Amino acid sequence: MKLPKQQRTEYQNNILFEVIFQARFPRIMKISNEQPVNFQDQIRKKGFPETKIKKLDFPAAIPITEQIRKAVSGLGDDEYMFFSEDGKWQITLTKDFVALQCTGYRNYTEFEERLRTTLEVFWQEYEPNYFNRIGLRYRNLANKNILVTDRDIREFVPLEVAPELQESTEDEIKVKGFEKLLVVEDGTSTVNVRYIYGEISGKYGIYNLNDEESYIIDIDCYTTEKKRKVEDAIITSRTFNQGNIRNIFQRSITDTLREVMGPISEKN
Repeated sequence: MKLPKQQRTEYQNNILFEVIFQARFPRIMKISNEQPVNFQDQIRKKGFPETKIKKLDFPAAIPITEQIRKAVSGLGDDEYMFFSEDGKWQITLTKDFVALQCTGYRNYTEFEERLRTTLEVFWQEYEPNYFNRIGLRYRNLANKNILVTDRDIREFVPLEVAPELQESTEDEIKVKGFEKLLVVEDGTSTVNVRYIYGEISGKYGIYNLNDEESYIIDIDCYTTEKKRKVEDAIITSRTFNQGNIRNIFQRSITDTLREVMGPISEKN
């Protein structure tokens, strides 16, 4: 599959509902056995004042004795989450990964600034030997309510993504929805691209859908090549953004969707 290089474009109506960076590393027992007090002290000064802890829990149907609960209490399965004041940015820290999540994405420059802060504080505090997996994921959602449009959502889906939508006629069974997974490799990274169209319900970032006709483009790019410095991880993320993620996204939308989104800038 040929993916021509695309220019960077910002849109007035951004359909991104979530962007996630994740860096995995060999398990660090310090995180397993101690609460990340120093990490919190540093990161809350950088714009993440809110903290939540997702505790290890057991299904109600399973009887758990106090002895068992004490025995597993230090296994480090807790997730520590740190939020910006407006709730649009989240850092997650566990014994084997650190992640940055954004539900109010505007551009990659702003995202990278927060990412650099996150990774520098993490590296200074825990000094991992390396990151063994770097991933960047962009999740897009287009429907009439989000874009404030009366256009047919089927017009947003390119022919090469779903020819079934274009092939049906009045005499045929109408395609009501589809879900497709495309896996792309370029020798250094892998991209999982998931396309979903149909009447969709559930929570997607700040949106709660209730059987709304929607088009989802979920692009997850990752590498398992070891990265031994913060700068290497940041460069990898930037490369994903400027390369496969940008190019695949542009391949996944139509000119009609571009028009509705409203390009406001186009740069190399």
